[in-house]
Amino acid sequence: MTKKLGLALSSGAARGWAHVGVLRGLAELGVKPDVIAGCSVGALVGGAHLIGALEDLEKWGRSLTPLSALESFSLKVRRGGLIDVGPAFEAFSKYEKNIEDLPVKFGAVATDLASGEEVTMTSGSMLEAVRASSAIPVVFHAVRRDHRWLVDGALCNPTPVTLARTLGADVIVSVDVNAVPKTLDRFGERAGLPAVIEPAPPAEPGVTGAVAKLIDDTQAAIKRQFELAKARAAATPHLFETALAAADIFQMQLARARSAVDAPDILLRPNMRDALPNAFDRADEFIEEGRKVVLAAGPKIEALLTSE
Repeated sequence: MTKKLGLALSSGAARGWAHVGVLRGLAELGVKPDVIAGCSVGALVGGAHLIGALEDLEKWGRSLTPLSALESFSLKVRRGGLIDVGPAFEAFSKYEKNIEDLPVKFGAVATDLASGEEVTMTSGSMLEAVRASSAIPVVFHAVRRDHRWLVDGALCNPTPVTLARTLGADVIVSVDVNAVPKTLDRFGERAGLPAVIEPAPPAEPGVTGAVAKLIDDTQAAIKRQFELAKARAAATPHLFETALAAADIFQMQLARARSAVDAPDILLRPNMRDALPNAFDRADEFIEEGRKVVLAAGPKIEALLTSE
């Protein structure tokens, strides 16, 4: 008998476009998930897929740029966060469903702001659950649900494998878009410095002017790259790249720790190495990366689902 497939979709902001590609790739393989567990953008993409709003979500997301995203939200400085995402979620209110009425089992994770404990949401309003799961602390307002103030699930479980298992999955495919993080590698030892550059040999007698010019241009280009690399190596981390790298490192380490306790059957790691969390304008690239990694894992997924 075919086993039940569960997807655990990670947090990752704009990198979550890769989750769209994973769902598309599974459709190409003729494989339908029986369980979807999501955190933050993973909950958003998984939930949108199940309520039939993924196409509209994709159109909306593709209209965003790293800065214009704020135009869809409302800046309200108050306790719990700077930005109210209510206006964005209201645009999808026509799709609202209770989680228990979805065609497959679904769950989202959030974090209790009072206790720091993980909160799983497997019933009630889909949009409310997704909004709570993706409430990035300080940036977005916390969400009140069941007498608790909830924030982003990435603080406690960025890739909810355990939730997928609890919901009845036999085979779990975990998609971690933060597994290859954009850390501050440019500040490591000799960061960005190329290997020793050997000077180009002098032009031989009789070499044409065009060839000599090519050699000169090549030497000049190498020199510029070397000087740029030295400048980068001498630079100091600035505020925002430090904050982004810290978030990446935190989620990467937490996901690894959780995986050591409850490992998925298959871990998919889309290469988002150069993807900033606010790169909404790189949808095509991220979607294709997600599609590519799941298609590559297709034979293994199918073997696990049909094994005794």
